[in-house]
Amino acid sequence: MNQDGPRTRGVARIFEQRSVARGFREITLSYALGYQGPVNPRPGQFLTILPHRYPLTIMRRPFAYSGSTEKGFSFIYEIRGSNTSDLADLDDGTQVDWIGPLGSSFILPSPGSLPVLVAGGIGVGPLYYLARKIAEAGMKSLVVLGARNSELLPHLDWPENTELRICTDDGSAGIHGSVLKGLEDVDSRKFEHAEFFACGPRPMMAAVHRMAEKSDRRCQVSLEEMMACGVGACQGCAVQVSDSDDLSRPKFKRICVEGPVFNSREIVW
Repeated sequence: MNQDGPRTRGVARIFEQRSVARGFREITLSYALGYQGPVNPRPGQFLTILPHRYPLTIMRRPFAYSGSTEKGFSFIYEIRGSNTSDLADLDDGTQVDWIGPLGSSFILPSPGSLPVLVAGGIGVGPLYYLARKIAEAGMKSLVVLGARNSELLPHLDWPENTELRICTDDGSAGIHGSVLKGLEDVDSRKFEHAEFFACGPRPMMAAVHRMAEKSDRRCQVSLEEMMACGVGACQGCAVQVSDSDDLSRPKFKRICVEGPVFNSREIVW
């Protein structure tokens, strides 16, 4: 996967926070005055934010970019702990300490291919950013978005040339079933030139990987994992990868440095 330029530490101001689904928010930050930006993150990369109540909580928190402009950047997060609750309580104009861009990024699809983006849960953020970059390149994409119910579906402004297929476990919106059901309902001829991109729950990504492998198509996945440092020092986010040279000795890569984006065939599912 793409390994990009050096990370930067800076300060940004919260421009806007908005609810995109029940328990999910998108936050937009603008570069502080005097900052020599922009940092130009690529889809799949992430940043880390210093929690609001520093120094009581000293570990930074990682978030995948959901967008970037010359004026700032954005990310989508779920409110599910004290740190994200603190983040949700911050007012517009509050300064935020960030480091980014970090990690690897998606390789954009080849001309003439059909990008198939499969997202579940908080995995929608990096794929939303990717869909916009694909549209800027003049390509169409198929997005299959899954959630447990309609209240958890993020309301986002997807590009016009994106075919969006909604799937909910309870059938309250779109297709009744998982994203796999949404993929099964697609005309199989569309997958002859497909390139798959997935982010979300691990079982979901494993299933997309198997589908891509069966049809001998490329699949890139963005892995989610708890990160203590975000720069590869603690090695707490290591994931087992395949090594055909010596299967008896497990091999690992750090999600925060060698990832979070991997070729799905690298991962031991």
